[in-house]
Amino acid sequence: MSEYQEFTGKSVEEALRSAREAFGVGLDELDFEILTPGSRGVLGMGAEPARIVAAPRSALGGVAPKRAAAEATPLPARPPRDDRGPRPDRAPRPDRAERPPRRDDRPPRDDRGPRPERAERRPRREEPRDRPSGQAVTTAEEEMVEVARSLTREREELQAAEASPAALEAGRAILEQLMDHLGFEVSVVVETGETNRLNVVGANDEEHEALGALIGRKGERLSALQHIVNLMLSRRMGEWTRVLVDVEGYRGRREQQLREIALRAAQRVVETGKMLQLEPMPALERRWVHLALRDHAQVATQSIGEEPNRRIVVIPRG
Repeated sequence: MSEYQEFTGKSVEEALRSAREAFGVGLDELDFEILTPGSRGVLGMGAEPARIVAAPRSALGGVAPKRAAAEATPLPARPPRDDRGPRPDRAPRPDRAERPPRRDDRPPRDDRGPRPERAERRPRREEPRDRPSGQAVTTAEEEMVEVARSLTREREELQAAEASPAALEAGRAILEQLMDHLGFEVSVVVETGETNRLNVVGANDEEHEALGALIGRKGERLSALQHIVNLMLSRRMGEWTRVLVDVEGYRGRREQQLREIALRAAQRVVETGKMLQLEPMPALERRWVHLALRDHAQVATQSIGEEPNRRIVVIPRG
């Protein structure tokens, strides 16, 4: 039987408190996963409890959380929203027959002469009344394919952030060759640490400005450049290999920005004693937030939701 048990409460904090009391352990010794953060509803209607599954780490031996126990019990159905009461009685509408007849002094149609020619109407757009049943299926399949691609890209970025020294050195040589073909005078620096990356740095101020074209809007061109480098790298290494490519420290600045956001969020959680949800982020950015608060003594982090809306919640330690 699974060691995980489901706990509910008005909030995630209350559900975690129930789990700690049930197992007699602190938050550091509790392995948990948030299923639903809960909702207060509108004016008390449609409220949903927060649901988590939890187990003491001592009874798991390093096993990751499982949702099977919680998914077997569906959420209770919402009560019908029938609190509006009867509608007030309206005044009866006067009978059409009692209205005075409309005066019509217009001549009969035959006495008005020939009817002028109207401008030719534009043909009405024909729309099929019966939509093929396969069209909805096709749309659903396209959404599933897009989600799968998004998950694949995120897994690749996580793998790239932990690239081996051999992969980084081979990727550096490929990236230098590409930059030479593009006409840029740059140097490629191998940066290692919690996030391993290849950073393209311009040789002078003019190159610094020109390299901005390789980043693009929200890093779209940078992602495309990284994809090309990884394709060439995988062929050279003889296996599927990924490295993280940066230009002029663009990703590094984003990492620093997220670390500052994480620290401010942790400070607010400590001051208020309540959990705080951050905005949805890709897997690589969520990793930076987790690392920023990994050693924090007063808060813990947990990812909730499904891609592409998966986000981090910062929770006070009990």
